[in-house]
Amino acid sequence: MDNNLDSVSTNGRLRSIGAFAALLAWAVALVEFGCTPLLWIFDYSNILDSHLSTYGSQMPLLLAPDYQPSSLATGLLLVLDMLPADLMVVALLLTGIFFMRLSKGQIWIESNIKMLWWMGLLFIISPLLAPVIYTLQGLALAIDMPSGERAISIDIGISSTAVYEIIQGIFLCAFSLIVAESKAINDENKSII
Repeated sequence: MDNNLDSVSTNGRLRSIGAFAALLAWAVALVEFGCTPLLWIFDYSNILDSHLSTYGSQMPLLLAPDYQPSSLATGLLLVLDMLPADLMVVALLLTGIFFMRLSKGQIWIESNIKMLWWMGLLFIISPLLAPVIYTLQGLALAIDMPSGERAISIDIGISSTAVYEIIQGIFLCAFSLIVAESKAINDENKSII
């Protein structure tokens, strides 16, 4: 009797925690998705000045007082700024779906295991994109530069925060493999009995 009460209590807590975690992940995804475009809309001049000053040492014309990048260059900057946020939004959406399934008691299902794997890959890929995005943003600004003034900035650095995210992604991928192996062993044991 006590085991049944513990099971009901555990399922109730799992349902509550899973639903809360799902809603939290989806709320953060919504904020993350809207944050970059809103910054570009409401603080356009500061965001643009920040990009221009970042690459101004290699391309001094970017720092000219009357310089304005073309619509193409500005659009590329915006798209490249949004790319890491969009990857994080996808990871957060998957996280929310994962926890919502947990709240419904769907723990050992194949789609949850695959979802953990994809979440881990997104956490690994996202910080590795930062140097690539930096390089591509420099190339976007070089579009408007006259011949002889163009430069390319290549970034190969990685921050300690990025290393933390990569480790988190590796943990999720490893955890998905462990869960998959546990599921296989559990299914095998059920077939023997």
